[in-house]
Amino acid sequence: MEARKSKIFISCPEAKQICDKTQYYEASWWDHLRLGIRLLYCNVTQEYVAQNKKITNLVSQKDVVCMNKSVKEKLKEKLQKELQNNP
Repeated sequence: MEARKSKIFISCPEAKQICDKTQYYEASWWDHLRLGIRLLYCNVTQEYVAQNKKITNLVSQKDVVCMNKSVKEKLKEKLQKELQNNP
């Protein structure tokens, strides 16, 4: 006999997916409701949502400085040399 899937109570992976959709404003009001219910009782989901919000806030800050492309290429080359020298 197959277990019946609840429409309101969602699994942790489903909650994480809805959390990600929420960060990009792609979640429906139904998704928000189900995530909110999950957040009431799941510490893992609460922690995931908190970390996701921190990352989103950090990335959206205007003073984020990205690595220069030439510096990135030099670093990549150096890493490749080190990997070849130390198998």
